[in-house]
Amino acid sequence: MKISRNDLQKYFENQLPSTSAIADAFTFHCFEIEEVDGDTLDIKVLTNRAADCNSEAGIAAELSAILDMPLKNILSDGFSEKTVDVSLTRINAILGADFSEADVEEVFRRLRFHVEKHGDTYRVAAPLSRIDVELPEDVAEEVGRILGYDRIPETELPSISSAPDQARYRGIERIKDFLVERGFIEISTQSFAKKGEIILANPLDKTSPALRMNLEKGIKIAGMGAKQYAPLVLGPHGEPALFEVGTAFIKVGEKLYLALSKPTPELNNLLGIESISRGEIIHYDLSEVALENLGRDYMPIRYELSAYKPFSVYPFITRDIALWVPGGTDISSIESVIRENAGELLVRLDQFDHFEKEGRVSYAFRLIFQAMDRTLTDDEVGGIMEKITGVLSAKDYEVR
Repeated sequence: MKISRNDLQKYFENQLPSTSAIADAFTFHCFEIEEVDGDTLDIKVLTNRAADCNSEAGIAAELSAILDMPLKNILSDGFSEKTVDVSLTRINAILGADFSEADVEEVFRRLRFHVEKHGDTYRVAAPLSRIDVELPEDVAEEVGRILGYDRIPETELPSISSAPDQARYRGIERIKDFLVERGFIEISTQSFAKKGEIILANPLDKTSPALRMNLEKGIKIAGMGAKQYAPLVLGPHGEPALFEVGTAFIKVGEKLYLALSKPTPELNNLLGIESISRGEIIHYDLSEVALENLGRDYMPIRYELSAYKPFSVYPFITRDIALWVPGGTDISSIESVIRENAGELLVRLDQFDHFEKEGRVSYAFRLIFQAMDRTLTDDEVGGIMEKITGVLSAKDYEVR
């Protein structure tokens, strides 16, 4: 949401601090500032606060609580009938803090919570718009957020008495290494789905309110994208092979699955179970695999990444060219001619066919063109291909 300092000032009698100070205040109290442009802030309102911070007034009310500055007109929308009982001891235990009653009650005042105290327990009713405050943990989070997490002392985690058993993790890594060695590429897809047995109470994406029951849809969608880009990455003979290890969610509990875009029969021997075919997608239920035994003495492979290379976000164009050349012609000389005349827009060149007949050799090449700064046109690439064809023909090669 974009809102300017002047827009916010309308809700306050006292002068607000500078735009940068307001941005810092929101940032240090768990809001995200996407951009500050002049006196305008682009505030990212997370899903849990969409109900009360979806307007100028809502943002102003939040800033009032953060800065402890009164609003001109406080319009109460009433309080939730659902109350939360929480003690000071419980709040401090959740946060690992040592806040006083005065600290906590100050937060309740600034957030305009209705509070009744019964002995050591606060009965908290949040404003109706604060539908995110339902549990003692929610109340404790508000206390920590408003007072500042920097006021919570650092606590060293307890030391681990013994080395953790990583055998199950190494078992999963062994499966992944096994597939990577056979040309598979690992993917990771989202766990949200349109339909499922587990429905989210507050989904991030309203079109996908459930948790997935299998990995089928995700790997299918990824497979379509992989096929689209295979010529650029894998060449003319490359066929993308994908796999994913991920969790699926059903009423009886979570399941760890392995899904592959094509079968690999030898994997059955490694896992000791048969695969389940879901159309084109192959599934393995890893809950039936003794992963600890599989990884007991296994050391995962360490891969060294090469230096980062920029890549284009623009689509590529593929063109094929075939030609007859005299027997004994060095193929590298043909490729050199193509590269020299294709220019910097040629990003990949692959020979994908050849055969000999009557003392001549036929070669076929696939050329892939792509620009870093724009989408290429057919006319632009067509002109390059005409140039390549002309140069090859001038060498007495017969372009087919």
